[in-house]
Amino acid sequence: MFLFILLLLTFFLTAGVAGLCLALNAKDCAVRLEQRQLRNLELRAQARGQLGPPDQVATAFGFRVAGGLVSLVSFGLILAPVIAVAAG
Repeated sequence: MFLFILLLLTFFLTAGVAGLCLALNAKDCAVRLEQRQLRNLELRAQARGQLGPPDQVATAFGFRVAGGLVSLVSFGLILAPVIAVAAG
């Protein structure tokens, strides 16, 4: 059981830190994700033979919001049991 809890703690901590880095746009990761997404959309459109501009799915702001939500949920799932144990 302890190993399972340790595995979940590691997973949620990793997801929380990654989401926080994305939310804070560390090393312009949200901007780079937006650029990568646009490039992938362009390549898919070329492969299908479409000549118009591709539809943009998410912006850097959208990636930052999603990263913030992931970090809040992850850290919340870590802190909720700790607070429950500390409260009694």
